[in-house]
Amino acid sequence: MKMARGLIATILALLTLATMPVAAPGYLPPGFVGISPQNAGTAKDYRLMREADVRSVRLPLFWAGIEPQNPAFTERNWEGFDREVRLAAEAELEVFPFITASPRWVAPLGIDLPVTTAAQRRAWASFVRAAVHRYGPGGAFWRGEEELPYLPVRRWEIWNEENLVTFATGPEPRRFARLVRIAGGVIHREAPGSQVILGGLFGRPLQVPPNIASGDFLSRLYRARHIKKYFDGVGLHPYVADATAMGAQLHNLRRIMRRHHDFGTPLFVTELGWGSEDGPTRWQRGLFGQAFQLSKAFSMLSVNRVRWGVGGVWWFTWTDEGGTCVFCNSAGLLNKAREAKPAWYRFNEWTGGDAGAVPRIGADKAGEVEGAAPVEAAE
Repeated sequence: MKMARGLIATILALLTLATMPVAAPGYLPPGFVGISPQNAGTAKDYRLMREADVRSVRLPLFWAGIEPQNPAFTERNWEGFDREVRLAAEAELEVFPFITASPRWVAPLGIDLPVTTAAQRRAWASFVRAAVHRYGPGGAFWRGEEELPYLPVRRWEIWNEENLVTFATGPEPRRFARLVRIAGGVIHREAPGSQVILGGLFGRPLQVPPNIASGDFLSRLYRARHIKKYFDGVGLHPYVADATAMGAQLHNLRRIMRRHHDFGTPLFVTELGWGSEDGPTRWQRGLFGQAFQLSKAFSMLSVNRVRWGVGGVWWFTWTDEGGTCVFCNSAGLLNKAREAKPAWYRFNEWTGGDAGAVPRIGADKAGEVEGAAPVEAAE
């Protein structure tokens, strides 16, 4: 019994230490850090993100969900994404969408890049144009929501981890280049000044082939004809066991970009994260290991962001709720009950947010902790 009480006391002491303010070892500009959630949010979720001084939320814009049938015969269903954009705008967060998922009337599989036939290419261009006309500057959504803060989408990510067979059938840089030329041409023409970001490349896939390493994929993409003018940034998902290894991936992509005379184009870490469970994957580092890796990664970005030309980082993910990958159900800054993990406190040290807006793990059921206001259950 004494041993049990001693263990509990040790755990509580560690949790207390994890929540104590620690001076951040560097600086990241306001708005540099965003969130890439893995499931739909509530109004409270978005308010808490803003309390953490997050300015950008990266959301999937699923083509298949908006156009399950050919829009020539039925109306597009924007309702779900409208809701997310509305909640984000109410909390004064900009939405950073990544467009993905071909509908079945376009291609047999959602991961099929819609560029094989002329009909597929027309359908892809039409959807990208419709999305820009709805959520971009002067878009239909904003004209119908005049009471909201005006935060049109000005940055669009094209696809997601297109160098993996999980997200692209038979990953092929030249095929992806066709997708980018179409989307980039539409976005630049319809919304001048908007940015087109290459979908986040998975840094070092475990199975190569059939997957393609991020550096190899980007190098071959540059060798595709007439591609550079169609994108304004390169996305990377540097999932690694230890944050130190992230630097080699960013350095490698910057080296490749320099070789292709494209040093000025920024890199964006559109997903970065670790799970708070202990194994079995290299991306699960335990409750305190997750917090340590977050601080280590952000410290590296603080020191090297100018040298590497990094324009922002989006932490994956917001809560442990949802998710399908092995480590996704413990990658949140908050657990399913919206209680703060140690990583939440480290995150707020870097963003300058109010870590006390969320009760810590181990607080009483009323959510009352010293220095923190009670927080209601998620809506």
